Amino acid sequence: MNALETKVLELIGESTTSPDVFLDTDAGMAPIRDSINDAIQEIVMLTGSYKRTYFLPLREEQQFYRIRLGGNLGWFTDVWSVTNQRRLEQTDLTRLCIHDPRWMVTTGDPLSYLPVGHNVIGFYPKPADSVNVIEITLVEIPAAYETDTDRLKLRQAFQYAAVHYAVGEYWASRGDAAESQKHMSMYLDALGLKDRYMQQIEQTRSFQTRKENHPNVTG
Repeated sequence: MNALETKVLELIGESTTSPDVFLDTDAGMAPIRDSINDAIQEIVMLTGSYKRTYFLPLREEQQFYRIRLGGNLGWFTDVWSVTNQRRLEQTDLTRLCIHDPRWMVTTGDPLSYLPVGHNVIGFYPKPADSVNVIEITLVEIPAAYETDTDRLKLRQAFQYAAVHYAVGEYWASRGDAAESQKHMSMYLDALGLKDRYMQQIEQTRSFQTRKENHPNVTG
């Protein structure tokens, strides 16, 4: 088991040397590992903390390109033309159709980029030649780790939060809502997001039927 899994077992009161429930095997640690993976992916989505730089050589008159990653593409944070030393602005289909109805035909040095689906990027105008190289900075949602030797793609500062997320899910699966809520609160606090979630105040409302409006009601 890795360091995060060990910490989770400690917090739920399980032995880390001879565990009774979560054995130190891939199958035995699967429930804890699934929770940590969920935590890592949610933390990256909330914070954008795992970024990659992706270099993309453009081809003549090829407008769309598939981004291939080990995980999943979250969103683009910066797209820079290395060749022309300028930043490309983000656009969308509506703007392109209004600006240039022939946007799929127009060629030239790319001025803007177009995210399509979950892993495709397009450029406008489409490249007139093959000399352009684009530097893309993006947020990647890490793929789930499967063994205790796999790299954890999570900042050190957020590992404490991931542990509390997993512990919270453990107590929720055991029906202990109070303990689960405590650790989920600690998870949000470790991320600095606790104040963004308003605490809902439960209110009980009662409704009475007024007799003067309903003369047939007695009692």
